[in-house]
Amino acid sequence: MHKANAMVEAGILAAIAVIMAIIAIYLPVIGVFINFIWPLPIIVCGVRNGFKWSFLTTIVAGCICAIIINPLQAFLLVAVFGILGLILGECMRRNTNPSKILLLGSLGALLALIINFVIAFLIMNINPISMLFDSLNTSLAQMAEFQRTHGVSESDIAASIASYSKLIQMMRIIMPGALLLSSPVLAFVNYWTAKKILEKVGNRFEPLAPFRNFIIPRWLILPYGLSLIAVGYFYQSAPNSWYYQLSVNIQMLCSTVFIIQGLALAYWYVHKKNKSIWWAHSLTILLFIQLFSLILLWIGAFDCIADFRKIRGTQNA
Repeated sequence: MHKANAMVEAGILAAIAVIMAIIAIYLPVIGVFINFIWPLPIIVCGVRNGFKWSFLTTIVAGCICAIIINPLQAFLLVAVFGILGLILGECMRRNTNPSKILLLGSLGALLALIINFVIAFLIMNINPISMLFDSLNTSLAQMAEFQRTHGVSESDIAASIASYSKLIQMMRIIMPGALLLSSPVLAFVNYWTAKKILEKVGNRFEPLAPFRNFIIPRWLILPYGLSLIAVGYFYQSAPNSWYYQLSVNIQMLCSTVFIIQGLALAYWYVHKKNKSIWWAHSLTILLFIQLFSLILLWIGAFDCIADFRKIRGTQNA
């Protein structure tokens, strides 16, 4: 009876994964978000029925996607999001510590991305990064033509193209850091969402540490400070060098972590003063404002040194 139930659940969850993949392809607006949480059916199957059934769910969903959509899309789903789903599902089934789950999930997602790129380069003979930026450059020409047909002056078009070209160039530089940063984000979003879903059907998991207690190692101040100096120096002397690109990526990664630390400090302050959590949530929305993000960055950096919350050494991140 258990085997029959597991087979039925695995089939249903595989079908849900296929439907999610189809939605991601034909509804581009929400496609990115759907791809982000594609591992959820695999995680749920792994927790409820074990690794064998979650693995079969992944293979069946991948094969159906290869037939209905295309083999490349199916490969990307299985090679990146499928591996993440298998790891998170098995760890959650074993009631592993949440911090360890996120660490293993992040490493698994990063490994899957690396394998994906290696196979794409060596076996499929394609360059996903070049394809991405070729499409972005094509969109620049389309944008210029659109503006031209709507009466925008050539000087304004040139200024707009130059601005977006610089943005694309910066995206190319920070691509390695962005891929590295996407791994823990992928792991956290899928773990948190799967945890909420499974708790609704009776599963219980060890709670995550409160976000307000998030702390980072003090030694991160050193690479951040060195990256600031290196970016300023190499931008003038060697803006196209690999060490300039490395410095920019280190700066971006450290800045992101310090912003999170600053936001955790804000949540801690709201909690300490017994204010409505709505104030802390509002600060999260303001992260899209560049000036506010910069303020949080420096607050987080100073908190890393001064330990305003006095929890370093007594709490785990």
